[in-house]
Amino acid sequence: MPLASAEVASIYTENYVLPGQSSLADDARGEAYAHVVAGALGGMPDLGRLLELGCGSGATARFLASMLPAHEIRGVDPALPDEFLGTVGKVTLARGLLEDHTGPAWCDFDAVVSINTIEHTPDPSGFLSAIAARLRPDGKAVVICPVATPANCELLFFDHLWTISRAAFHAFAAAAGLRVAKTLALDKDLTCFQVFVMEKGDGAQEPAAAANPDDAARYLAAWQDLDGFWCDRLDALGGRVQIFGAGQMAAVIRAYAPRTWARAERLVVDDPTDAWDLGRVERYVAEDHALGYRTVVAVNPLVKAVIAERIWRDGGEPLVMPDTIQF
Repeated sequence: MPLASAEVASIYTENYVLPGQSSLADDARGEAYAHVVAGALGGMPDLGRLLELGCGSGATARFLASMLPAHEIRGVDPALPDEFLGTVGKVTLARGLLEDHTGPAWCDFDAVVSINTIEHTPDPSGFLSAIAARLRPDGKAVVICPVATPANCELLFFDHLWTISRAAFHAFAAAAGLRVAKTLALDKDLTCFQVFVMEKGDGAQEPAAAANPDDAARYLAAWQDLDGFWCDRLDALGGRVQIFGAGQMAAVIRAYAPRTWARAERLVVDDPTDAWDLGRVERYVAEDHALGYRTVVAVNPLVKAVIAERIWRDGGEPLVMPDTIQF
């Protein structure tokens, strides 16, 4: 049964803590997305006002302030941490949902940006309609969200209410009175995300393929088997267990591989001060492998091979996710 709008809102107004979990990772992510958005809006030299919906900590908005000619950037997020509220320079951040903020200061934007928010909303076409309503007639909207194919980790998050294929996004946009002018492919750490650049109006849009449901089924089956796969391996190896990583992927493993998680004595990372609050965290020390630790690699699958190779070189025994699991 779909969640009601009020139920969805309560998730972010009561106990959603992602924007405040890791300042280093948050800044790196914010800068990477800011470069994507700035590139998507590069053809708007007269861009004056920009609005970001679901701005998180405001990291992307702050980076955009130095990348774009905009003289005013506003961001709104229901889980905005207290320390980022208010105005600094040309960036103003407010807590709440978009409908909580009305009046001239929250209308007539040259650009509206939303990053990894639409998949959390109970009504994607309604969300895009709200974007269109705050956009000037000649403005542009940039929406970034997870790809549907190949299947990836976004399927595992309970607050991701939609997996949006390109075809589905085009349909949502058309219902909102927006036309997808172009899509952008991302690379490196952002390969699992898609970018849609939109304008007001209808008309011809680029063709878009629907997602493959079999791909999602295979991906979820791989996660279903992961806990048993790792536990069998740990039984065969013996020894103590630690987990390398203390961020989002470690949190996902805690939820979906609970028996493996329960066997770990600790989490190890290079910088414990930037770890999520997931339990006992210590600094990674190569010499600890001599104590018999087997190390579960809980990082973005895009970099798992790099971490595994490092652990091998240090004399450890890494356990990595199978290649059927992507981030």
